Amino acid sequence: MVQALKTTGAEKVRWNLTDLFTSPDDPKIEATLKDALERAKAFEAKYRGKVTSLEPKEFATMMRELADYEEESARPEVYAYMLHSQDTQDHPAGRLLARVREAGAERGSHMVFISLELAQISDEQAAMVYADPDSATYRHTVEEARKFRPHQMSEPEERVLTDFSPVGTGAWVRLFEELCARIQVEVDGQELALDQALNLLREPDRDVRRKASGAVTEALRGDVRTRGYIFNVILQEKAIDDRLRHFPSWVSSRNLANETSDEAVQALVDAVTGRYDVCVRYYRVKRKLLGVGDLHEWDRYAPVSDVTRDLTWDEAKELVLGSYSRFSKRAGSLVEEFFKRDWIDAPVVPGKAGGAYCMPVTPHHHPYVLMNFTGKLRDALTLAHELGHGLHDRLASKQHIFDYHPPLTLAETASVFGEALTFDRIMSEEKDPKIRLAMLCNQVEDAFSTVFRQVAFNRYEDASHTLRRKEGELSVEQLGDLFQEKLQAMFGDALTLTDDHKVWWSYVGHFLHTPGYVYAYAFGNLLALSVYHRYLEQGPGFVEQYLEFLAAGGSTRPDELVKRIGMDITDPGFWDAGLKILDGMVTEVEGLAGSFVERP
Repeated sequence: MVQALKTTGAEKVRWNLTDLFTSPDDPKIEATLKDALERAKAFEAKYRGKVTSLEPKEFATMMRELADYEEESARPEVYAYMLHSQDTQDHPAGRLLARVREAGAERGSHMVFISLELAQISDEQAAMVYADPDSATYRHTVEEARKFRPHQMSEPEERVLTDFSPVGTGAWVRLFEELCARIQVEVDGQELALDQALNLLREPDRDVRRKASGAVTEALRGDVRTRGYIFNVILQEKAIDDRLRHFPSWVSSRNLANETSDEAVQALVDAVTGRYDVCVRYYRVKRKLLGVGDLHEWDRYAPVSDVTRDLTWDEAKELVLGSYSRFSKRAGSLVEEFFKRDWIDAPVVPGKAGGAYCMPVTPHHHPYVLMNFTGKLRDALTLAHELGHGLHDRLASKQHIFDYHPPLTLAETASVFGEALTFDRIMSEEKDPKIRLAMLCNQVEDAFSTVFRQVAFNRYEDASHTLRRKEGELSVEQLGDLFQEKLQAMFGDALTLTDDHKVWWSYVGHFLHTPGYVYAYAFGNLLALSVYHRYLEQGPGFVEQYLEFLAAGGSTRPDELVKRIGMDITDPGFWDAGLKILDGMVTEVEGLAGSFVERP
């Protein structure tokens, strides 16, 4: 039987969003939207048609005005999105989210010119801008705009697309998220949220896991055709956009935004898929540890022993905060503010968006973290992960808004590093070899989720986008078959996904809201493992170097920034080095497991 959820102490850990706005009806929201529209119109009147001919000092003045506009106009949509995350079924929150997005499109039509004109800056004009220290501050911003020049349409065309954006991808994604948030999974007569039911796949009792897995499948089948239709619409919209913008492949625009190349991403994908044997080896060992025959999807995250560890919110807080503080007092102090100032929303409540995220706002406003804390040890690692993002944002706050956000290829570095800090603390304090093995297995499986599984997801996206463009609208059966094929590849003959698993693609939001996103997890995880290994080698002398690496935000190309800490991601062998770390972790599991498996 499934036990009722225990109280964890996270029930009252809710955001205080009043430093943005007081409520969905706060008159300051409309005032901010009105002012932002007027500023957009004034900015357009002042600079449209002139960007490519401004003197350096004038250019710097324009960019400062643009940065100030971006900072102020961002606040209503960030507030509305987070309010909607807290309760996706709350109509006032949903209505506000629609309102701010419509307002964003209205003022955005007046700002279309700026990215188009920045992209048209000539080499000669760029050299003049970069020669002046004041305007050179925006060199990275200009270069990022210029590389999109071949993929831009005319200003009238871009304006029309902006006008239609509120009823485009964002609207479909919102519907998808609301449908997923409404999913209720019935297990042993209890109605559970999807996140709660998925958490049961980590229970020691195999019958509980199998039952929960079947219940999740049944719940996902409920409106899978609706979610399948949404995915098809987004696949086709992406195809149209890529055709109009002359991108050579479905993922090229994402790679360009991530400041990397199609070839570099393919090298990552090839390196990871070429080492699926590491994953297969692990699950062969796990099968022996569990003492069962064939493994199936409900066994992927099964604990390898009956030793489980629950923890309260306060215990998770101490574990994570202590881990960051031991690494660096400055890092610990920045992370502690999230707890002190109500920047975290922690409990599982009806209607709340699933999963976890860190929401950056602007360099002059702190980020927020969303959790669904169920009282499991892995929730502490999730908390450490999201607070790693938060630390990254806090350190990068010295950058202007255009260089504030790191590209997705770097965005997971701090989060995975923070998880590693917390995991190593757990392992250093745990003496029981059986529990240590269980914890190591958990860490290996989490690494597999963000490396092998996300690249398998990338292969699924690639197949879905390619087939949609070739054959037209895809059935949910086709989408399920593709998902099964690409996910099964990582497990080989060590674990068999049943037909019930075919529908599990249908709750993965990344496929819809950010096509091509998922490989960034593998990129970031392998990079973070290498960075963390460098820290273990160099010790305290590496700390400030690493914090400065994070403080750079998105101001420098990833390949250049990583070189500052002594690594070269353009080296074809770089990803192999990260994969060898995972190989070593599996070897350690094999060694520890031997003594348990061999016992009578």
